[in-house]
Amino acid sequence: MRIRIILAAAAVPAALAASLFGATAASAASKPNPNPNLNSVIEVASQDELNALVAQGPIGKNIDVPAGKDLKLEWATVNGNVTVEGHLSMAADVVNGNVTVTGSGTGDIDGSGLTLYNGASHITGNLTVTGSGGYWAGNAYGNALFDNATQYGPDAATAGGTSQIDGGLAFQNNAGALYVGGPMHVAGKFTASGNDMTHWTPDGLTVSGKQVIS
Repeated sequence: MRIRIILAAAAVPAALAASLFGATAASAASKPNPNPNLNSVIEVASQDELNALVAQGPIGKNIDVPAGKDLKLEWATVNGNVTVEGHLSMAADVVNGNVTVTGSGTGDIDGSGLTLYNGASHITGNLTVTGSGGYWAGNAYGNALFDNATQYGPDAATAGGTSQIDGGLAFQNNAGALYVGGPMHVAGKFTASGNDMTHWTPDGLTVSGKQVIS
């Protein structure tokens, strides 16, 4: 197994975070990263490497899915932030931190995107999807954010549920589509601007905070 450690980018200043998500989102993100001293990122180069990390128990570092990679994170806990320049599918995960998706591509396999499927996932920080070209998923267009996470579960007792974002959701300047078919709840602010809204499908999205869509 090869895991390459790279330095993480400096944390976004609190003032900038507030300008992106507003005071509501800041107060809603009541569970900050439990390991604020994280100073490295595990760049995951293959599905085998990601599976090996999950098998060790809760992941205590930031992780990154680089451009060109299509990976699945299932039934895992990440005590850190997740960044995605490729495509990541999440099923029944808990991320005690922020999830950030960015990367243009063509909307084909080299595009970026986040897919929530099977059991619903929980992000205790913010979810940001920006500048994404989307990831082709059998459609005529790419999905930058796709949530259909309530169709399946490991058994009848745990099937379904609602994807939860404790902080804010920012969906900005994306060529890829927004599709929220399964329930997704955002406790903080939802901001959307500069997107291709041809295939805009927010049917399952509920927001407790302010919504700013343009």
